[in-house]
Amino acid sequence: MDEADKNADDDRGAALDARDWIVRLTSGNVSDAELTRFKAWRERSPQHRLAFERERAFWQQLQGLEEPRGDVLPFRPPRRTAISRRAVLAGGGAAAAAGLAIVALPRMELWWNADFTTGVGDRAEVNLPDGSIAVLNTDSAIAVDFSPQMRLVKLLRGEAEFQVRRDEGSLFRVAALGGNSDALGTTFTVSALDGMATVTVSEGRVLVSGPAAAQDRAEAAPRRVELGASEQTAYAEGGAPQPVVAVDTETVLAWRSGRVIFEGRPFASAVAELARYMPERIVMRPGVDGNVPVSAIFSTSEAFAAMQALARTQGLTVRRIPRVMVLIS
Repeated sequence: MDEADKNADDDRGAALDARDWIVRLTSGNVSDAELTRFKAWRERSPQHRLAFERERAFWQQLQGLEEPRGDVLPFRPPRRTAISRRAVLAGGGAAAAAGLAIVALPRMELWWNADFTTGVGDRAEVNLPDGSIAVLNTDSAIAVDFSPQMRLVKLLRGEAEFQVRRDEGSLFRVAALGGNSDALGTTFTVSALDGMATVTVSEGRVLVSGPAAAQDRAEAAPRRVELGASEQTAYAEGGAPQPVVAVDTETVLAWRSGRVIFEGRPFASAVAELARYMPERIVMRPGVDGNVPVSAIFSTSEAFAAMQALARTQGLTVRRIPRVMVLIS
């Protein structure tokens, strides 16, 4: 084999490895150890980095094919097309690439930027560089950027509680969906779900400002609200925080103890909450009344059983295709 053939084989091997990593990173079940191996592979040679950048560019070209992923979708008949992992890794053709791109783009960007993540159904406690603690709920990701003046955490996805170590000389900020939450020596939770950020305070005080970039001064934001214990605000992506409301933190933040609590919550909203703890997409048959209020307490570790129990209260059945779909009808 001459040098040109060897280089071509090496390039093909790097491209296949890069596609393999894309499949793994978008699976939703990547461990910290596997993420470390990916970063080591990417940095091992310029050839690996170039191969991965080429694959990223390829998926980016298919961005117009991406569909927003809602947790509860109207029923659509499943397409009768099967795409194997072998086909994707080997090239697979445009149809296979397009199918993967629908899932790959957002998750690939998430894994690329995140410092700490959790898989679907997982919960993890993270020790931050200053001694503060972040507790990540299911399917969540954060990026950490600390400096002497500002301890910045970017919530990229999901939900996290922050137990902040007091430091009068360094602001602690959580940035999410175009707004900032600033605290000193307090415990609060921020979620970023379906284009809406929610900030809930358990202890102390938090200043929420927006719309604002992650490094903006709080007083420069068009609107600011201050939260105390057992208070909450929310804002749409790129919007200003809403007026402060009082909440029962034991109910709202029950996930910290592995539970979800519904008190008169609309059925569709309760289903969407349980869906966060399951790897499958939830599909609800047309005609199901999603506005019926439901009240219950479930374990997040038994999300599918909870989904079945919730459906039975409405006279509905649940069918599951593992790792693919749950149909409520």
